[in-house]
Amino acid sequence: MRPVLVLAAVLAAVAALPTEIPEPSQMALVLGEDDFEDYLDGYLALQQSKMANASNIESGPRSGCTFRINGDLGQPQPVYLRGNRYLAANGNTGQIRLNTGEQVVIACTGSGRTIRHPNVAASRAVATATCVNNNLVSGAGWLNGNGAFGQLTCSAHSNYEAQGTTSRCWNNNLVIRVGFIVNNVFYPLYWSCFNQNRLEVLYVWYDQTRENAVHQTGVDRPSWLAGSFFPGVAVNTMYTQAHQKNVVAQYVGPALADRYITNHQFLARGHLTAKSDYVFATGQRATFFFINAAPQWQPFNAGNWNSLEQNLRARIGAAGYNTVIYTGTFGVTQLRNQNNQFVDIFLVPERNQIPVPLYFYKVVYDASRRIGTAFISINNPHYTLAEARARQFCTDRCRNNSAFNWIRWSPDRVDLGYSFCCTVDDFRRTIPHLPAFATSGLLS
Repeated sequence: MRPVLVLAAVLAAVAALPTEIPEPSQMALVLGEDDFEDYLDGYLALQQSKMANASNIESGPRSGCTFRINGDLGQPQPVYLRGNRYLAANGNTGQIRLNTGEQVVIACTGSGRTIRHPNVAASRAVATATCVNNNLVSGAGWLNGNGAFGQLTCSAHSNYEAQGTTSRCWNNNLVIRVGFIVNNVFYPLYWSCFNQNRLEVLYVWYDQTRENAVHQTGVDRPSWLAGSFFPGVAVNTMYTQAHQKNVVAQYVGPALADRYITNHQFLARGHLTAKSDYVFATGQRATFFFINAAPQWQPFNAGNWNSLEQNLRARIGAAGYNTVIYTGTFGVTQLRNQNNQFVDIFLVPERNQIPVPLYFYKVVYDASRRIGTAFISINNPHYTLAEARARQFCTDRCRNNSAFNWIRWSPDRVDLGYSFCCTVDDFRRTIPHLPAFATSGLLS
């Protein structure tokens, strides 16, 4: 039964005057996958509102245009391009600033989609908006007079695409790019290194800078998409609790399956690049591809993994790092069967496909500073603490290190994901996925 009353109380608190509500990790063993995501969205909206109120963000008149990430953008949202790149905020302010006369391409991608605005004069899928002042833009030939930037919307959500490429990643696996096509040009958001035989996401990679510190809240979650990369497999069905219990029963027997898969401990569709890693609604929605996910125990997903996602993004924003993040999986997690023997777990057992990973990791690298750190968590709540510690493969560089006090996780909580940190070199000795780059210190 969904904990509707708990969720309703939390969302009511978020909607009311700013107050304190429990950190999301405290709800990891209380809420299911969708309810937790609702809670997290509300929590982050509250935190960003408090940050905006406490900051010195410019609110008075100024030359040019200023648009707030939260408050001045409409939905269904167009794709925004500035030059040949996605539009970005100014630093970690949560605001977009344009000079008078500066232009932004507005695109409603996908068949039949058009730009909507109360002042629209001509039907366009792609158009150029020019900054006038404050929140007003003009559009020669398609917009009557000046109009509010936030009233630019699309007739339907912009279409995002996942495309296989001719590039290859570790061990000759397929590189898939995800993004939007505007005027026949593909603008990537992230890339996935995908093992087509095992239907396994090895890692995804994407840029994260201080501009990602503030993201748009209140963005609805679309359905997950498989694209063309999981032939013959109904991936969404693989993630139902009924299917999981049936699969685990094949490995360990029905009695143990009932103990392993419960209403609180089950395998969720674990994002690799998080929805909230992207500033705009368009980018957030584009994270819902299965080539950006792996089976992750839900309390770990909501616990230490979510804490790392949120804390890392805030740290990058505060420190001004310019990073590439490699987020991936390694190994296959194991459960004990009726004979007390460990067995590997796959969601497609007849073909050993969609493995349940043993490790989830984030390797964060700032090339300009030549610094990087690998953050690793163990994806198995059914290990003992001793069994989890035995699978730690490096000296933990975060533990008892004040330079990493910004990570608010519980590293010894096996049920929330036993966690540790490595140097990049130590990480590579066990997990060989990453492309070549050198570091001279830890990113902290």
